[in-house]
Amino acid sequence: MHEFLTVVLKLSIIVFLVTAMLNVGISLRVSEILEPLRNLRLLITSLGVSFILVPLIAVVITRIIPMEQPLRIGLVLLSMTAGAEAGPKVTGLAKGNIAFSAALLSVQLVVTIIYVPLVLSVLLPEVDINHGKLLIKLFALVLLPMALGLFLKSRHEILAERLGPAVDRTSTVFMFLMAVLILILNFADILRLVGSGAIFAGAIFVVISFIAGYLLGGPGQDTRQTLAFMSGSRNAGIALMIASQGFEDPGVLLMITLTVILMLVILLPTAYWVGRRAA
Repeated sequence: MHEFLTVVLKLSIIVFLVTAMLNVGISLRVSEILEPLRNLRLLITSLGVSFILVPLIAVVITRIIPMEQPLRIGLVLLSMTAGAEAGPKVTGLAKGNIAFSAALLSVQLVVTIIYVPLVLSVLLPEVDINHGKLLIKLFALVLLPMALGLFLKSRHEILAERLGPAVDRTSTVFMFLMAVLILILNFADILRLVGSGAIFAGAIFVVISFIAGYLLGGPGQDTRQTLAFMSGSRNAGIALMIASQGFEDPGVLLMITLTVILMLVILLPTAYWVGRRAA
């Protein structure tokens, strides 16, 4: 039974990732992506925060707070996967710059595909993974669905609008299925993490990443809020796919799931509070 649920979990992660990325493409137009990216200085700063500063924050935290190796790998791996699918939705809740968040999300996803296989062995030298296969999987499961969604939006908008709700519901269903299976398969380990440094490390990572994005988000209040929420949130689907395909120890998956839960617990109420203040 355990082996069967493990296989179902791996398939659920893949389906969630593909449908989530397809939904991102269907939700955007190419013009909506390109327009906010004309501020080159803000774009470079945002990418620097996303792919240099936030992973370094995770590395420092795992060095300061004692953690088991699989948990440390999970946190660092998650920190590398910029481009949270829900980033624009959370930004909208906070009354931030939705256009900039959507544009940044698209760029983050493309960079993540190339960045993770290249930098994984630098930040996690103890990890032995086939970088070529990982790159191919990221292209197939992230870039191609998003590109297909953009194509449908630009050439077949009516079809894209009809598919959008179904794709969104599918990704949501598999997201919850994925979370439930991880909890079932690792319930004893989750109880073991209560009171450990892992929960504190995950929470500190989310908070510091959020603050770093806000401080470096440019002169505008809207872009500071946007980069704060886009930095504090990471792409759970990509991180879980890499963990499920490349790591045997369930602790890696567990730490990613735990940190994602902490992201929701911390960032959603914060976005709601910021949005109420702006209103």
